[in-house]
Amino acid sequence: MTTHDEQTEPGDAARRSALDILLRRMQAESDFPALSEAIGDINRIASSDREGVNELSNHILKDFALTNKLLKLANVAFYNQVGGGSISTISRAVVVLGFDAVRSIALSLILFDNLENKAHAQHLKEEFVKVLYAGMLAREMAGNAQVKDVEEAFIGAMLHKLGRMLAMFYFPEEMALVLQRVETEGLSDVRVSAEVLGVSFENLGIGIARSWGFPDQLVQSMKKLPDGKIRKSASNVERLRALAGFANELCEIILETPDEDRSKALGRLTARFGDTVPVTAEQLAGMMEKSMQDIGQFARVVNVNLKHSDFARQASKWAGLAAPPGQASAQQETNTDMPDAVPDAMAELDANVLHEAAPAIEQGAVARDKQERTPEEIQSILASGLQDVGNSLIDDNISINDILRMILETMYTGMGFEHVVLCIKDGRRNAMCGKFGFGDDVQRLVKAFDFSLAGQPDVFLVALQNNADILISDIDDPKIATRIPAWYRQHIPARTFVLFPVIVKGKPVGLIYADRPHAGDIAIPEKELSLLKSLRNQAVLAIRQSL
Repeated sequence: MTTHDEQTEPGDAARRSALDILLRRMQAESDFPALSEAIGDINRIASSDREGVNELSNHILKDFALTNKLLKLANVAFYNQVGGGSISTISRAVVVLGFDAVRSIALSLILFDNLENKAHAQHLKEEFVKVLYAGMLAREMAGNAQVKDVEEAFIGAMLHKLGRMLAMFYFPEEMALVLQRVETEGLSDVRVSAEVLGVSFENLGIGIARSWGFPDQLVQSMKKLPDGKIRKSASNVERLRALAGFANELCEIILETPDEDRSKALGRLTARFGDTVPVTAEQLAGMMEKSMQDIGQFARVVNVNLKHSDFARQASKWAGLAAPPGQASAQQETNTDMPDAVPDAMAELDANVLHEAAPAIEQGAVARDKQERTPEEIQSILASGLQDVGNSLIDDNISINDILRMILETMYTGMGFEHVVLCIKDGRRNAMCGKFGFGDDVQRLVKAFDFSLAGQPDVFLVALQNNADILISDIDDPKIATRIPAWYRQHIPARTFVLFPVIVKGKPVGLIYADRPHAGDIAIPEKELSLLKSLRNQAVLAIRQSL
């Protein structure tokens, strides 16, 4: 059956044309291409069958601000419920929280950071608080809706109103006209947005989500739900769509319903979704309370004061209202200022090593300059990484690759190396082969590391055969120039590098390589060297445990 709103939507060709025009206008904005590239990159990594975990970690580490905020969120209660100590590397965040959770945190941070720097930022922040709360709710309700992937539930609910949020940001004049007509003429925003923009908010959001590379299942879940009771479906896409719809409709009625009508509005909503998202009033109270706590933690990390949010104030009231009569929520009893309720852990996280170490740099500047950090900061990063590795070594569920990835990431971020690469011995060919690493264009370097262990005794073989940690300050120094192999000079531009062999039971099984571009760029004081050696020794221990 075709609704009146659907009849007012332009035909496919006209809609595509209008969407193209809007996309061109958005591309002209300086921040939109960067936003599109950042989200597109993460979606591409998520859909890759190759070394997705390493690529995701590497991608996030390129952005100090994103890394810092993500690690803060990884350490607060609403993500780090599985325990396992503090998290100081992206690699360990992926291990502890899961690839999908790190991806969803990164996506939400990228969206927020790119959609808040405008004159109308407060209005946008309010909209973002609302969609983020919908995502938090959907994650909590995923089990009730039989949606197995909680992070997909989170992203689906966040994307459900993407078109409206983007229109608010990029087309503020048209958005103001839409809101005015909706209010004065009593029409739906579906119809008015289609008339004003040439395409509805829904189809704008779907078009952008497709262009950003979101999987079809998430894109399909963005479609507006029909009126009336939502019927149960065997389709995962439809269950995801119903869950996203429920969470977003709940946010709308929270904001728009007068106090005296709340109970009736909640009853109508739960009746409408009763078949697809069955939830009792008591369950919903707990979920709303938990989501309010979670959003408080997120808001603290991105510097949003929820005391200024009408939606947050209303949502905190609703969490108590949704409880059955006489059963006020525990949060309501213990803390009446829920939007500002942030655990003491956040105070500790303000002194988080990556937060302290991340220098203020100009956009696009090289993000790693050892001179911008104090020795104490470098040592703290290396020591925290060692703790990450130590926590992981005692966990039987964590793979050897995950542990080695944490070790490399710690060296990379702590010392400010340009690249760090791990080589592993290929016994069949008696050769060392690059496995993975960190740094710009590191995959090219990883492929370049493929050298025989039976060749002439160059610097790499000397390090491995003698179990010697070697620092080459300048590859063109006459004293050692002849020891630099031809394959290195041909494929790797760095003029200085350091080698840490990985020797197990007297035999070379791996090699950690780290570089910087210019001669003399690497200096390793005694304390830092001790910590780097300890990290290498953890690699030895991890490999020995895996044998």
